[in-house]
Amino acid sequence: MSVNGIGSNYCYIGAATNHVQEKATAKDAGRKTAEKSANLSISDEGRNMLREMASRFEPDSDYINARELTIQNTNEVAWEHYAAMRGVSSQTLKDGNYNVEDVMKSIMDTYETRYNEIVKAHENGDREVSYELTRKRSLTLDEDLAGLDEAYKMRLANLAGYITCQQTNRSFENPDSSWYFHKNGAQEEGKTHDKTRLFDTEYRDTATSIMEQAREMLLVAFKGSGYKKGAATSILSDILNENTSFAANTQKLFS
Repeated sequence: MSVNGIGSNYCYIGAATNHVQEKATAKDAGRKTAEKSANLSISDEGRNMLREMASRFEPDSDYINARELTIQNTNEVAWEHYAAMRGVSSQTLKDGNYNVEDVMKSIMDTYETRYNEIVKAHENGDREVSYELTRKRSLTLDEDLAGLDEAYKMRLANLAGYITCQQTNRSFENPDSSWYFHKNGAQEEGKTHDKTRLFDTEYRDTATSIMEQAREMLLVAFKGSGYKKGAATSILSDILNENTSFAANTQKLFS
């Protein structure tokens, strides 16, 4: 079974997607409510009373005036880039025969591809966009690239979730190394247990750190005169080759 084309173990992505869609739905509902309210006639005395009542609410209320929505607080730019990156990955990681390093390389490759597409789209100035919530407007290159960086962070969250699914699968392969076994402390004398445990964050944190390092090095390469397309996966491969402990843990997790 494939979830959004990423593979059977990409069990987290649906939750992430639902979270983003729920936020967008809530904000859209606020817009519609504001539009209906605009037809009402309220006296000056009524307005003053409403202001007084509103001032009693906490300043960090989740309500957002639909007229004040911007590209930044709806995150629609990031979602556009995230969906594009995820779509390409779903085509390259579709047979189920891949591991975490393959997923990492796919994320880096799609980030580089999207970056170049954005730069090309701004060769003649700002990029014109039209989104469901924020409608039509122009995007500067800086705004576009900032959205791409946010999308990259979302993809790293996907990576962490993918690893968690793999750790979960591995943990329950053998009752002696399962989460239930460790949780209840059912030790058997003379037995050694798999160190790849459920909810062990060190491996996931290392993977995320490697990806951040690779992105920073790629951004430097973009600005250099010797940049060539395909640099992203080469940079990541070099980092992975130097990190022998991560490679060993990857082999253990996917063997």
